[in-house]
Amino acid sequence: MPPVGIDLARRAAAPTVWRVDRRDFLKASAAALFGLALGDRWRLAAEDSLPAGWRFGLVTDPHYADADPKGTRFYRESIGKMREAVDRLRAERVAFLAELGDIKDMAPGEAETRTLSHLVAIEREFQRFGGPAYHVLGNHDMDNLSKVQVLAHITNSRIAAGRSYYAFSHGGIRFVTVDTNFMHDGREYDHGNFDWRDIHLPPPELDWLRSELAAAAEPVIIFGHQRFDGDGVVQVVNRAEVREVFEDSGKVLAVFQGHDHKGAYSLINGIHYYTLRAVIEGSGPENNAYAVVDVHRDLALTVTGYRRAVSMELAHRTASAAAQGRTPQNS
Repeated sequence: MPPVGIDLARRAAAPTVWRVDRRDFLKASAAALFGLALGDRWRLAAEDSLPAGWRFGLVTDPHYADADPKGTRFYRESIGKMREAVDRLRAERVAFLAELGDIKDMAPGEAETRTLSHLVAIEREFQRFGGPAYHVLGNHDMDNLSKVQVLAHITNSRIAAGRSYYAFSHGGIRFVTVDTNFMHDGREYDHGNFDWRDIHLPPPELDWLRSELAAAAEPVIIFGHQRFDGDGVVQVVNRAEVREVFEDSGKVLAVFQGHDHKGAYSLINGIHYYTLRAVIEGSGPENNAYAVVDVHRDLALTVTGYRRAVSMELAHRTASAAAQGRTPQNS
């Protein structure tokens, strides 16, 4: 069925809280009907295994570089914005912190060693979090570096070095992090030798994803960089194929992603697709963006956005969860 989506251009008068009304949610959920054959039993078992409630933090698209501003992108300010985000998320006692890609950028024509210095500097700020922390690779991470170089200079907690896609569990949820920085012929993004619109999740990774979802004994949340919902140049080209894998598993609660700096939201066949707004956009702390996601025992998710980030209630796909009326405000 067509997705339930939100056009931010039409919602400019009230951009900080996106809402999905009960009718839209039930319409999408009825089309999917994940809960009938296996979902209700699986969901209830999952709820029984979840703790009373816990939270994680999200940030995306810092694009840090020691470079002059370009348009709405203020590269040098991302260090300070990341510092604020980390300090606030530590104070909010999130269990872990995830960065959804494009952690760094580059100045035009700069040497590879200088680009590495940007990565090292922003990663140092990110790791001040002091707890488990995870990364998604974004296209700008490879604008002057290889994936091998990037992965050698970032840390994903308890994940084997060199993995660009991986999975981990926390609090009764399985988190699956994907890498869509591949061209149509399967070549990896490398040193800027790619078209940023040629975005694919390649067959070997798709096979891994199917296996990971099949083996998951817990509900699943996906972390990615480029969008799996919507239509345009910021979307994964083979997104429909990937969404089918998500949907066939009956386990995916939500997909959190970046790349599209203005942010977005869709509900497609019972799965939430939330695109977090970018750190890089705009000057000054008031133009920062980061979020806390609360995981509830009924598998509903509450996104609390800070600064420009958008707050949302992501109800579980069952009617009982959809009927709950939490409506948080921006902090």
